[in-house]
Amino acid sequence: MRTVLSLWLPRLALPAILLLTLIVYGQVIGFDFVDWDDTSLVTGNPLTQKFSLAIFWIFEPEIYSPLSLLSFQIEHWLVGFEPAIFHMTNLLLHLINIILAWKLLQALTKSQIINPAYRTGRRKSQIMFFAVALFALHPIQVESVAWVSARKELLWTLFGLLAVIAYVQEPKDLPHAHPLLRTLIRHRVFLFTLLSLLSKPTAVVLPVLLLLIDWSNRQLSKRTIKEKWPLFSLALVFGLLGLLGKTGGSLLLTLWERVLLVPAGLVYAFRLLLWPLHYAVLHPAPTPVALFTPLYGGSTIFACVLFVVLWKIRKRFPLLILGSAIFFITLLPGLLSPLHADTITLGSEHYLYFPLIGIAIAISGMIAQSQIINRKSQIVILVLISFLTIRTFLQVSVWHDSTTLFESVRKTYPRSAPVLTNLGAAYARMERYPDAESVLRQAIGLDPNLAQAHFNLGGLRYVRNDYPGAITAYKRVINLQENHTDAWRMLTWSYYRSGDLVRARDAYDTTVHLRPTLRDQLPDLGLRKGLAL
Repeated sequence: MRTVLSLWLPRLALPAILLLTLIVYGQVIGFDFVDWDDTSLVTGNPLTQKFSLAIFWIFEPEIYSPLSLLSFQIEHWLVGFEPAIFHMTNLLLHLINIILAWKLLQALTKSQIINPAYRTGRRKSQIMFFAVALFALHPIQVESVAWVSARKELLWTLFGLLAVIAYVQEPKDLPHAHPLLRTLIRHRVFLFTLLSLLSKPTAVVLPVLLLLIDWSNRQLSKRTIKEKWPLFSLALVFGLLGLLGKTGGSLLLTLWERVLLVPAGLVYAFRLLLWPLHYAVLHPAPTPVALFTPLYGGSTIFACVLFVVLWKIRKRFPLLILGSAIFFITLLPGLLSPLHADTITLGSEHYLYFPLIGIAIAISGMIAQSQIINRKSQIVILVLISFLTIRTFLQVSVWHDSTTLFESVRKTYPRSAPVLTNLGAAYARMERYPDAESVLRQAIGLDPNLAQAHFNLGGLRYVRNDYPGAITAYKRVINLQENHTDAWRMLTWSYYRSGDLVRARDAYDTTVHLRPTLRDQLPDLGLRKGLAL
């Protein structure tokens, strides 16, 4: 009996994780789009409504991610904007990434940096089960899977994992294959890196990850560095594209503030991983961002101590160091982009999707080197995985629609103006107008300079035929952001509906000057009719 279990348990570990993932995330098939980028990036984006090569030279709205837009185009061509297929695609990509994470751990645990007793057999499968189950079923992953707009995270992770696996595994010899196929196999790492970069510029870190693997295997040399110059050159190009796509918004941070937000975001990421509660689409950073405050000063000290400790144990726990380095390096681009929805944040949960693979690698290495697999530890691991699975199932339900999402976030951050702004928009779309008005006024009371709150309030007043109120709100938006084209567009409509054609003409001219392509979305001022879009 023991022999049969030893034979079948390793084979059942990965299917068990995939089945659990399907059970936990299967509910997303019945979910709707949410008013957190889904409306602007997917359903309201002209680039997703037809096949267009423009996706390769247009940012969406700030990040260069043509492959995610291409996937949305394909889905729209197949079924229109039916949310089930979009959620199904995200779930499928997550399942593929789970398999790839398993393959990567298999490859890494065959190396010389693992205790020989843990390179094969049942012990190795137990370690891999815990590590990959953590990646698959930790509630921090919910945002990346249940949120359609997070498609770019899933895609860059998929191709990034393929690039790393292709690097650590020897390719199969195919002497009779087509020359084109042999060429693709020979340059497979470059190809997968390119596809990952086309999914999200965060993939610029991939060449660094490959160097880390060389270092962990004691193969780092001038030759291995030199052979990666094509990858670094590719990463440089896409890194510049990523910088070009970033807009400053209405908030500006000094270099010192950005530096301080990195250790604070790192510590907060550990909090989200170790204490899987109070998740939200926004995690506002406390202000002021200054060194001599408990959060920023304490986080900086913690980060420094952590790096010193990891450096001292690097020879004893090489896989722990490799996983920790992968975690930090893949998280760093997100920590350096702390502005979201006109809010300074400590990071976003979807930024932890790929980095969690680093945590999985680190944990597997620590367990293997410590040789702590026994009956008690197995029970602890199963209890922990069960707890995380239940928490993930509950967290997935939060993403059912815009209202459930933002009401949940509101409980976590009841005084977050961006959260209240989006909740107000969700109420308005559900025609819960009094609730929308109340929430938007509360958001403006918390942050009078939040342009999106005034814009949403203007839209609410417009649909209720309160055109003077809408005009007041849109003018406030323009005072805050002079070139806000949508505010100018809706101001044109508001003046037109109220009968003030002179001011409507002025707003019309400004709108067309700012964005000529909006001409077809404006009223015909020669004919007193039209519909606002």
